[in-house]
Amino acid sequence: MMLPRELQLLRRETKLPVILMFFILCHAGLTSQNTSIAPSAKMVSALQGEMVKAECAQSIEEPEGLAITLRRNGSSAELCYIQLGNFTFWSRNCTERINLDYNKTTKGVWVVLERVSVKDSGDYSCTLDKIIPPPVRTLGQTHISLSVAALPVVGVSLASSPSIDKETMLTCSAWDFYPGDIQLSWTKDGQLLINATRNDSLFHNSNGTSSFISNLIVSRRDWSESALFSCQVNHSSLKMPVVKNLTLKQLDKAPTPSGYNLLWNLVIAIVLLAILAAIILAKSLKLRFRSTTQSFAGSELTEVAETHPPPASQSDTIYSLLTHYQGSTL
Repeated sequence: MMLPRELQLLRRETKLPVILMFFILCHAGLTSQNTSIAPSAKMVSALQGEMVKAECAQSIEEPEGLAITLRRNGSSAELCYIQLGNFTFWSRNCTERINLDYNKTTKGVWVVLERVSVKDSGDYSCTLDKIIPPPVRTLGQTHISLSVAALPVVGVSLASSPSIDKETMLTCSAWDFYPGDIQLSWTKDGQLLINATRNDSLFHNSNGTSSFISNLIVSRRDWSESALFSCQVNHSSLKMPVVKNLTLKQLDKAPTPSGYNLLWNLVIAIVLLAILAAIILAKSLKLRFRSTTQSFAGSELTEVAETHPPPASQSDTIYSLLTHYQGSTL
């Protein structure tokens, strides 16, 4: 039976949304089956130089033939590889400063990184495999996201000597911090210097850290011996801001640059050492001259000495006189 043209068009229009809906649902089902949700990573934070310990695998119940591999940032290179048998290590192959420790009490494996630096920041994966009997089967994988921060080293100094009729420059330095975002502000007697003239420079160091230097220009009208200048540094690695104070009055007590003092002290030390060496040399030469003189005098006395025969006894003399006396009847 032939349907009217209007009903045929309505039937076709009804089938089209149904077919599209079926196609969308099937595609969504296939997508959900083929797509795996990546496990969330454990967030670990540390300061540069600290030791980091994070759980890599937990509740290991298999007693034999297990292997644990630690990798970084999805690389195939193995940072650490261990094999477990009867809850003891069969073999271990780890790089410097990185290790895997097994805890018999909790039956868990921990990643240990010693003396971390900012370059150690990144994502790590810890894979637990069953290697005996073959084939190898992956039992679990743990992801660790490590963030290493570095505290800024802050200091203030006088860049140029203060003068009565000239401006002076103060320097605030923040060294070796990470991450690179930092906030630095100047105050005078507790008042924030907003319109002050300053030159700021950010440097990137080879070890991944950054350094920041701010030079504050102090004009003559703002200069006074009692003025207290402060540099405040804010950084994400700090629990509270670092504040360094500087007064021109304190600087006037020791206006000599530290480098000049160091050079002057070095010159004094060299002079004192030279004087001491000269004294020791003079005493040595004096002792040598004295010993030489004594030996020379001794040899001279030996050459001019005369030998005399022992004097004749009194009886021999009388006997000689009696022998040659003319009047003697003997």
